[in-house]
Amino acid sequence: MLYNIELDYDEDILLLEAEAIEYKPFESGYNTGSFFDYAPTWMQAHVHDIKKFAEVKRLKNYIEEKINSNDVRPRFYKQEKNTEIPPHVDINTKCAINIILSDNYGPIKFTGNDPLFYKCAVLDTTKEHSVPSFAEERILLKFSIFDVSYEEAIKNL
Repeated sequence: MLYNIELDYDEDILLLEAEAIEYKPFESGYNTGSFFDYAPTWMQAHVHDIKKFAEVKRLKNYIEEKINSNDVRPRFYKQEKNTEIPPHVDINTKCAINIILSDNYGPIKFTGNDPLFYKCAVLDTTKEHSVPSFAEERILLKFSIFDVSYEEAIKNL
């Protein structure tokens, strides 16, 4: 469900890039009456103009080449302090590589398992997971992968 990895990245540059992008509350677009319809405490920023984000671009290219993917989509997330993200499965995403950019942060919890702390990892986003409330804001860079499974991504890395 979670596989820790070592990636060569410049955290200071990623934090600058995280601050240079516009965030919006997460919205699933499905209008199911759930937290995910509109989540103002969980802000998301899709990196569409990749040329403006040199470190994100470099990592995206590296990940695509390393895991043999044609569909890696980077996005930044900010989770407000003292808020939680309820249990969910990422829609259409086969796996993700997450880089936590916060110094102090809470764990991720896969349903039925103990909470796990990580700094940089491949996550099986097809398994139900949540993020418990924590006393500080959580900032992360997520590379959502739509065409390579969790197992295949780990094998290729």
